[in-house]
Amino acid sequence: MPEQLKFRQRGAAYVLRRLTEQTGIEVLVMLHRDHPDAGVQIPGGGARPGETPGETAMREAFEETGVQGLEFGEVLGSKLMAVPEWTAYEHQVTTYSWLAATDPRAAWDHTVAVTGDGDDGLRMRCEFRPVAASGIDWGLDWLLDFAVPRFAARQEAPRTVSA
Repeated sequence: MPEQLKFRQRGAAYVLRRLTEQTGIEVLVMLHRDHPDAGVQIPGGGARPGETPGETAMREAFEETGVQGLEFGEVLGSKLMAVPEWTAYEHQVTTYSWLAATDPRAAWDHTVAVTGDGDDGLRMRCEFRPVAASGIDWGLDWLLDFAVPRFAARQEAPRTVSA
């Protein structure tokens, strides 16, 4: 019988928007106000029991940034990583999705509400940046170049209306 790995499931989100043709496509990034060494990140975190990776991405994006007008796009892929010995798990699987947003703000400060997942009270600086100038650290941008054309195609597709 194959060995089963003990792992933590996470969801991460590329929150994308295009307010006008002139502004182009932008991605939402987060900067930890109290931990500047954490670099430029995207929303993401641990899945709750019974939660799909897409549901996790949606929840984490809202909890960590307070971004408005979210709509689920699609799951892009997953990354399996070994994690440090001091964690409760040997491995972590992060599933990346893209989400669309209509939030008109360019930048804002957000404090994570009490959710019980260890992020309570974290203070974030949230910014929409042009994709090419996102500055996302830690290799978290590894699927961003796949997300952008898929988002653009969805934005350009005619919406079907059902009777």
